Amino acid sequence: MDILLIDGVALPAPNEYKVQLSDLDSSDTGRTEDGVMLRNRVREGIAKISASWAALSTADCARILNAVTPDSFEVAYFFGSTRTAKMYAGDRTANLKAAREGQAVWEVAVDLIEF
Repeated sequence: MDILLIDGVALPAPNEYKVQLSDLDSSDTGRTEDGVMLRNRVREGIAKISASWAALSTADCARILNAVTPDSFEVAYFFGSTRTAKMYAGDRTANLKAAREGQAVWEVAVDLIEF
């Protein structure tokens, strides 16, 4: 089973993978002067995925970074079952861990955020 697919293309299995679901409240949400919460939730379950990979080749590093380059893309991800969402890339990092004789080893981390 593939854990992450971007626009139908399977990415390598990440070493670390975290899915966070958040709610979006309207601007009317807040507390009254006596501390009572008045909440107006307008959307629930907005996904943010934090994934990282260790010991990647240059080709796999480029494959991941190129997949998250567009302004938006469709992500199929695992969270109990496979879910699909339109997302964009937040923070992206690529760390060169070693380079010898024309070969490189990379660590990559990406945050994917649902629209």
